[in-house]
Amino acid sequence: MQSLTLLDVINAVGEHANTPDELKAVVTHLVNSGKVKLRGEFAGCKIEFGPAPMPGPVVGSQTTLPQQALDQAG
Repeated sequence: MQSLTLLDVINAVGEHANTPDELKAVVTHLVNSGKVKLRGEFAGCKIEFGPAPMPGPVVGSQTTLPQQALDQAG
């Protein structure tokens, strides 16, 4: 079995994944199942992947963002 870097796996899967969550799930499965053997800094590591954390509470009473903040956010 050829060993790959985590970046190699991410790049290969990323060419076919439709969403970032799909990319994370497939890479996690490949690494954790042993179907892919990592080399380098992450050799022998397992990956934890779960649902995105819930956003924290809203602080303050502002309900709209200033237009400048919206423009900067893209």
